Amino acid sequence: MLSILPPARSAQTSQPTPAQPSRPHARPAAEPPAPAVSRFDVVHDRRGTGSLKWDFAAERRRPEDALPLWVADMDYPTAPCVTSALLWRTRHGIFGYSEPDSAYDAALTGWFARRYGWQVDAEWNTVTPGVVPALALAVRACTQPGDSVVIEEPVYYPFREVVEDNGRTVVAVPLVRESGRYRRDLAALERAFAAGARLLLLCNPHNPVGRVWDREELEALAEVTGRYGVVVVADEIHADLALPGYATTPFASLPGTARTITCTSPSKAFNLAGLQVANILIADDALRAAFRRELAAVGYSQPNALGLVACRAAYEQGESWLDELREHIASAREHVVERLAAIPGVEAWPCEGTYLLWLDCAELLEASGLSPEDLDDFMLHRAGLWLDDGRIFGAGGLGFTRINVACPRPVLDEALDRLESAVRALLDSAGHLGRHGRRGRRDRLPLSA
Repeated sequence: MLSILPPARSAQTSQPTPAQPSRPHARPAAEPPAPAVSRFDVVHDRRGTGSLKWDFAAERRRPEDALPLWVADMDYPTAPCVTSALLWRTRHGIFGYSEPDSAYDAALTGWFARRYGWQVDAEWNTVTPGVVPALALAVRACTQPGDSVVIEEPVYYPFREVVEDNGRTVVAVPLVRESGRYRRDLAALERAFAAGARLLLLCNPHNPVGRVWDREELEALAEVTGRYGVVVVADEIHADLALPGYATTPFASLPGTARTITCTSPSKAFNLAGLQVANILIADDALRAAFRRELAAVGYSQPNALGLVACRAAYEQGESWLDELREHIASAREHVVERLAAIPGVEAWPCEGTYLLWLDCAELLEASGLSPEDLDDFMLHRAGLWLDDGRIFGAGGLGFTRINVACPRPVLDEALDRLESAVRALLDSAGHLGRHGRRGRRDRLPLSA
């Protein structure tokens, strides 16, 4: 198993274990004390907890010793205020049907007012078991079988799945790589709307490319969608994870965007995916009624009782913890970028939000002769890293891979050590290490998606 982790234990006895450096000699008395380990750099053994990320490698045909940095959940405990609220609730011992109450509503609306300056009416909210189910319900509520739905690729792969699985037609508009960042192709979007598409799935911030769309970009999009009467389904699950220096603008906070279905959840920012709670905000009465009809049609009624408790606690008391987390993720991002400078042929695109980095391996493939189709196999079997193959995100994902950096620094360094060793061995065997010891400038790469 993984050397940086403690031996596997049962979930009942698992305790956090700080990563300890080797100490072959006693520390001199005059040496200042070592800095305290950040709460986010403590290694926790998640094996044996039913973790999708850590416990099911064999079932997913992945090597047992591959380091899992794929699915978007964090290897950090949630905010202490959330844990305390859940402990208080579980001591009560009765877990009957629950619904959002006035305190929940106040926590929700207060969060959006404080964090985004967005005045949300609690009546707009419909609780669902997650954002992906809400995306599917929105597709069903707003379109008919055979209708066209627009997505911007590369994008979170369930976007395509919820469209196709419901018998609708995907119209994929590629994002454009330009001057070292991604931008949307408004002209191509307008052509899709002019051809009859009336639903857009928007990822804001964008997964996997890490863009936090700025207000001007979203205003330009709102003008086009408004002109064509397009309903926008905004997946804003990563909104709370805009990194320092960037700010998420909720699409529905802009003028003229009432016909927006905004999908929000504390699950990414507070690591609560397993509690299955999302808040779907729809200002337009008719659109909200259509969404709720689809929700009722699949038999969903009361939400997860503990999910409601966790969400309320996070939104009432979790702001300082979240801001600390955002600083930590920004530090992890910079650390990865610094380490990649010494790893030939692999570069991270600028990340403005989320804890997911989009790694460009085009130069590695060119230098080594490895095919883009073999990149995931290389990462798994030669680097020992379980990442997300860029191809699953659609057009523009070939030659890329996505890595989750929301893990303790010792785990992240182990991953980067493995990557560097595997890359250098690959290039050495291909006879290219001397010529490709450092990566070239990104603006020399082809800009087509």
